[in-house]
This record gives sequence, C-alpha cells and structure tokens, in this order.
Amino acid sequence: MFEILEATQDDVVAIRMGTGSADGYREFYELLVEKTEQHGTVHVYEETTGWTLSTYLSHLHGILPDLRTGSKFNIGRYAAVGDSRWAKLLYYQWRAIMPVWPVAPNEMRYYDLSERNQALDWVTMNNINLD
Repeated sequence: MFEILEATQDDVVAIRMGTGSADGYREFYELLVEKTEQHGTVHVYEETTGWTLSTYLSHLHGILPDLRTGSKFNIGRYAAVGDSRWAKLLYYQWRAIMPVWPVAPNEMRYYDLSERNQALDWVTMNNINLD
C-alpha cells in the first residue's frame, strides 16, 4: 500500500501512497501512533503519484481505521504531493471534512509533483531533498 521514503526520520513520516487496503492502513497508522508517542506530533509528506479512479476508490478502506485510530496520533503539517486529479480530489475532500474528521492535521497543503522538494521543505521545516 505504501512505501516509506528516506526522508522519514524523527517526527517526519514520508511515504509514497499506492492502492489502499485495510492491512495497509493498519500498518500506516501504527507508524503514525508510534511517531506521535515518541514526538508528540508527527508531520507527514505523502506522494500520491499515478493514481487512477480505482486507486482513489481503494482509499475508502481508510474510513474505518480513521474512526478507530485517528484519535491516537497527532498530525501537525501534512503535505500531499500528486500528479492526478484523483489524488487532488481526495485531498480536497479530506480538507472539506477536516473540522469533523478524527484524522485532521493542523495544517495541510497540496503540491504538484514538480514541487515535491518544496513540500518536503515545508513538512520538515528544513532543507532535505528527495533527489
């Protein structure tokens, strides 16, 4: 479901998100809970590249884990980086329900794939590059 990127360190989780699955969400949320327990807040960089309608729909698997586990981790800054309308649609839907959804970052931004280093800079508040 997801690949952990090298930029993951300390209070930052950097991932490339693929197709959603119940097991994948469980594993991802365990990582977020662990980082929150260690640091109080976790910042997330998420690449969503090559998404199709099918990929988008597969992330409906995240609804129940959000409701069950969302209160156990705290996301500070969240950057979504994508190259498709499906990734962008999921971002804007999440943004719309933020006030009532248990998994709601303090701040969230969407970046095009060409802006991925800027996104990571914002999430980490320093100059780590993905290249």
